[in-house]
Amino acid sequence: MGSYRLILALLVLLSHCGIRFYNKNEGVMAVVSFYIISGYVITKLINSHYEGRNNITYFYADRALRLFPQFLFYLVITIISHLYFDGLEKINITRIFINAIMIPLNLFAVYNNEFIIVPQSWSLGLEMQFYILIPMIILLSRQKQISILSLVIFSIAYTGFINTDYWGYRMIPGTIFIFLLGSMLAEYEQNKKFLWTIYGLCLPAFVAAIIITHFSHEFNFEILLGILIGLPTTSMLFKLKIKNKLDILLGNMSYGVYLNHLFFFYTYNKLGVPVLQWNGVLLIIASSLTLSILTYYIIEKPVYNTRHKLRRKQEVPSTLINSHV
Repeated sequence: MGSYRLILALLVLLSHCGIRFYNKNEGVMAVVSFYIISGYVITKLINSHYEGRNNITYFYADRALRLFPQFLFYLVITIISHLYFDGLEKINITRIFINAIMIPLNLFAVYNNEFIIVPQSWSLGLEMQFYILIPMIILLSRQKQISILSLVIFSIAYTGFINTDYWGYRMIPGTIFIFLLGSMLAEYEQNKKFLWTIYGLCLPAFVAAIIITHFSHEFNFEILLGILIGLPTTSMLFKLKIKNKLDILLGNMSYGVYLNHLFFFYTYNKLGVPVLQWNGVLLIIASSLTLSILTYYIIEKPVYNTRHKLRRKQEVPSTLINSHV
């Protein structure tokens, strides 16, 4: 699973460098796969360590310690880069504060994308919203009901009646069913019929997005392909339980790569590097991978033990330990 997560992060990087496969945005497909992985891992985590209302606060603390340390570091160095190259033109205290709290960033991706200092962090805002909701969804056993409601909203966005990009990809009402596909995969036996029914509905919708112009709205193809590839791939990889040091390291690098690549894109572009040509892209990849290793060991790993002290003393599946969730 670790190498798969890094591949997904690199696909996002390539998409932001203007590289497309068959004129489709592979970064969107990768992000959708991240949603599925998140739903799976978080459900396993809650069921292993944070069951019950009394543990919800500890779960929130666990997730904050997972997402914020590296994010805040990359936010700071991106701010420094902006200040160096552009001065105070786009940076102010209000903007810094709102970016630092992370949660509302996907809203700005819809209404004012330039407000986001680390542009790809809009998806972290969406993920935080999922983290807020998922403990109660699991506690009340409402994965199926919430998925149906979310799928209705996604379907309306799919037709173009409401904005497909916003409501089918970036906002929690139309995307939470994708997270919950991963969640239901983690509780497979009681959800398998419903899970694969939803999966089966995605297949004709995907075909229609290819052959019917009316359904070819932006990202319909990529979102549905992300589900069609991401769900079985996630299922297979967690069943394989690959546990070698290289795979673990690659997985631990993925978050840093996801967070830092646009910092290098922006900085190198300001320095005159041709970031949309392959020599520039390769430089960004090399820089991103290198810094991701450093920030994992310097920032992420020291927090790891603190995060795990929050967890109840139960045996946790090895796939969770090895992915440093």
